[in-house]
Amino acid sequence: MIRLLCLTLIIALCAALPARADELHLKNGDRITGATTSLAGGTLLFKAIGGDLKVAWTDVASLSIDQPMLVTIGTAAPVSATFAPDAAGNLVMLPGGPVAITSIVALARPQPAWIVAGGAGAGVVQSAGNTRINNVRINGDLAATSGRNAYHAGLLVTHANDRGIETARNWDVIGKYDRFVTTRTYTNANLDFTNDRFQDFDLRTALGAGLGYALLATPQAKLNADAGIAWVHENFRSIPDDSYAAAHESVNFSWAFMPDRMQVFHLHDGYFGSNKLFVRMQNGVRVGLAKGFVTTIEEDLLYNRRPAPGLRTTDRTFSLTLGYRF
Repeated sequence: MIRLLCLTLIIALCAALPARADELHLKNGDRITGATTSLAGGTLLFKAIGGDLKVAWTDVASLSIDQPMLVTIGTAAPVSATFAPDAAGNLVMLPGGPVAITSIVALARPQPAWIVAGGAGAGVVQSAGNTRINNVRINGDLAATSGRNAYHAGLLVTHANDRGIETARNWDVIGKYDRFVTTRTYTNANLDFTNDRFQDFDLRTALGAGLGYALLATPQAKLNADAGIAWVHENFRSIPDDSYAAAHESVNFSWAFMPDRMQVFHLHDGYFGSNKLFVRMQNGVRVGLAKGFVTTIEEDLLYNRRPAPGLRTTDRTFSLTLGYRF
């Protein structure tokens, strides 16, 4: 039984690797099959059956790669190539010819034309009997990056009633486009459409443009801040409509302090007019469950310094949702 279990595990591990694998030969005689990840700073990252390896490039005797990689030789610009060792130990690049392994200073996987990430979630609260509550909350976001261009869209819908009486009904759609002029600095355009019956909005439209800066940009932590000008139009249900120019500022922060397990996030947008101000803020913790599924605890705050008559300036919503991230 134990042998059968071990054999099953070995087959499963082998199946996790591509049918065609790279071959890494070390100077001590070891030969390892797997997939080349990258070479930078004199260290080769190699994904083998037993796990990820870090190998000093000086310990590598030869390397065979059957998938295109971006190869940097000396001070030349990276080129896309595959290669295998010849009898002398040099690498024969395709396209190209023999190259001494010591002249290769960097390897990297080519980036796809588009990098897409996002997710969606939903939370439902329902009770019957003495208390009859029905709450539904749906959210989703999508981010797409291509070269210097980054696009982001988000959707949030909330509906709640208590004993058949509606207590919340709103939706919010946001969109943003960033054009990076350097690795950190970008120009942007943004929009925000809000409908909220209990804030008396049929539709509030905010359109803006400005400049931004990526203060943090690592796999674990991201912090972007931007500011600019905006135009806001408020279409009310019971009072006259209004339009005004405003200054706009936005902050987007996320920190995966336990990668693939736990992430905290903060997002806010503020629009400052001559006699008006509104701020939309989202704070939360996202906990990874398994295979992309997450649960999110979130607090949303919406502040309006001059609400419609009889309404409060601040609305808060607490939610617990189950979702999927990719």
